[in-house]
Amino acid sequence: MTQKQKILSVIIPVYNEEKTVVSLLDKVMRCGVSVPLELIIVNDGSTDSSPELIRNWISGQKKSAAKIVFLNKENGGKGSAVKAGIRASTGDVVIIQDADLEYDPRNYEACIRPILDGECKVVYGSREEENRNRLYSSPSFYLGGLLLTFWINLLYHADLTDEPTCYKTFDGSLIRSLPIDGDKFEWEPEVTAKLLRTGFEIREVPVAYYPRKITEGKKIKWKDGAQGLWTAFRWRFASLKGIRRTLGASAPELGNALRNHRKISLLLWSVFFLAFFVRLFFALPSLGNPDLQMRAESDAFLTSANQILKHGVFRARYPSCIAIFPSGTPAYEITSLDNVRAPLYPAWLALLFKLSSGSLVFCILAGCLLGALIVFPVFFSGRLFGSPHVGLGAGLLFALNPTAVALSPMFLPDTLFAFLVALQGYFFLRFIKSAFGMNLICAILLAGGAALIRPANALWIIPCVIVILFFHKLRAHLKFNYVVISLLLFAGVILPWMFGSHLAGIGWRIDTISSEALLKNASALKADLEGKGNLLTHMEAFRREERKVYAAAPEQYGTIAAQLRHRDRKMLELIFSHPLRYLKLHFSGDSLRRIVSPDFSALFENFNIGRTGNRPPDSPRAQPVASGAFAATAVLYMFYALGLGWFLLLSLDRRHFLYFLILLLLAGYYLFMPGPIAIPRYQLPALPFVCVAAAFGLFQFFRILRRKPLLRGLELSPGSGTLHVSAGALR
Repeated sequence: MTQKQKILSVIIPVYNEEKTVVSLLDKVMRCGVSVPLELIIVNDGSTDSSPELIRNWISGQKKSAAKIVFLNKENGGKGSAVKAGIRASTGDVVIIQDADLEYDPRNYEACIRPILDGECKVVYGSREEENRNRLYSSPSFYLGGLLLTFWINLLYHADLTDEPTCYKTFDGSLIRSLPIDGDKFEWEPEVTAKLLRTGFEIREVPVAYYPRKITEGKKIKWKDGAQGLWTAFRWRFASLKGIRRTLGASAPELGNALRNHRKISLLLWSVFFLAFFVRLFFALPSLGNPDLQMRAESDAFLTSANQILKHGVFRARYPSCIAIFPSGTPAYEITSLDNVRAPLYPAWLALLFKLSSGSLVFCILAGCLLGALIVFPVFFSGRLFGSPHVGLGAGLLFALNPTAVALSPMFLPDTLFAFLVALQGYFFLRFIKSAFGMNLICAILLAGGAALIRPANALWIIPCVIVILFFHKLRAHLKFNYVVISLLLFAGVILPWMFGSHLAGIGWRIDTISSEALLKNASALKADLEGKGNLLTHMEAFRREERKVYAAAPEQYGTIAAQLRHRDRKMLELIFSHPLRYLKLHFSGDSLRRIVSPDFSALFENFNIGRTGNRPPDSPRAQPVASGAFAATAVLYMFYALGLGWFLLLSLDRRHFLYFLILLLLAGYYLFMPGPIAIPRYQLPALPFVCVAAAFGLFQFFRILRRKPLLRGLELSPGSGTLHVSAGALR
């Protein structure tokens, strides 16, 4: 039996296109597709001569083999015309064609071929796929299209390059069974949203594009763009139960995809709630005594937050004083050199105080929630370069990491910083995956915001630029453009605050704490070089030397800015004069222990509950918790080590080397930046990257074990005793 030949339905909505419609129809008839055509021309209440021109053209096509249907309707918008055409269509494949000449019908074959071959059910013809980020029309239309595409990708975790494209191609039975509400241009993001939410793959193929201006008849306006953004947002959360049932009848294979999608979503939310309740468990004692979550520097942030609420501005400097915890316990002395903090975390605390009328308990709960929310960017990062299961594994590793658990409820900036850095890394990985500039812009803006929490994040711009320069998906001129844009955007975020710091008298810097950390690192190096003393003794020696220098030249060092410049210069001279020795300190036993081991003291301090509120961690009640936590952590870090080790082996493969480079540049500098004074919380921003890499390695390792024994990939050369690892064993 001969198989019935499939038909392509071309739906052409027309509204006042008398200048182009005939030429367009002629091009459609000469499109050269390999299947019969069905033209459905829908006149959407045109007020010019378009209907007459179409009728005359149809009358001249009597010898044509194509089926031609002409529909007349009142003006209702492009969406209403497209819906009318879809209802009238009978083709196995349906494509939308505007009546202007911006798109070339010769691209039909590329759009319909994946559907005809059974590879997918939806194909979009992308104007950006091969010529990424080039201007095709006026800047407003171009940027509007990029914004809508980015917004949909963000909401639906998709990787489209050109959502507003006209050339949307569908399996006929699928699109005819999909309910469409929008009557104007918003029908397009509505259809895209519904398809993505119901689990359909949207394939993209490159198409040509010849833009026209508003003066030449282009009809879309900024209001249509705003309506599209709202439509995409609305359908992200609207119920699709009825639509899923309807689509299931036209795509029986959709059922398994939907079940898998729901399963992954359920597991992801389970990981999130696990992360939240683990953090809440360790925060429970502090809900009755918030001082348990205070650390030496906590009061400086609380004071800054209260200043924001009281005066409406962030005060960069305070007089020397004794900081007092809310309970009245003295904390530490705020001196003229260590009292200036980065602004974003105090602003975050001020917001929480505003929402809760100054409740410290509310802030602790918000910290637990924020720490758990980091699971989501970690999951999506893992899914980008692995699979949803890799993302779930990465999220679980982060959810259970003791350092992340311990820090979440504390009055320290690390959790907020880690959240922004995780988002920053996710968007940068999206940029690496798709070369979409909007993702890079988001990463840069988030990096700038994170630098306003911990200024060391300003160093991130260096690996960012390096990756861009070596990124093979970008042409040379785009690399230059992206580097310049990245530097300008980053500077635009942090320079206003740095300028404010300059006006406040501390120089062009974000805070003064970074200078204090540099002093500690240099002191540790000095102790190692001399083989005597410790960090604290050399810090005090440096301070005495500083005071002598300042006293000898009061005019030169009469400001904090001048004193900080002098200190930084001296400390950097010492470090750069012994770079290898300084680097070696990162790998000393003590430094590695503090980096790798969790901050158990912070965890168990929450359990110091007694009548005095000061029960030691080794008390009978705390000891079982300590033992269990140590045992669980040992197992957890075994998985970390196995996953990271296998990831490093995979990076030897050319296909995975870019992953290793990204990990090294984006996470490695966090591991090395703090220097020999590294403490676990300094490494928290590296954890999202490390968890993704470890999960990727773990799933590759267990996939190999599941499919074939590991020993099959190992060969021993006879007589030589040399062990060879085959390429297949590493993949």
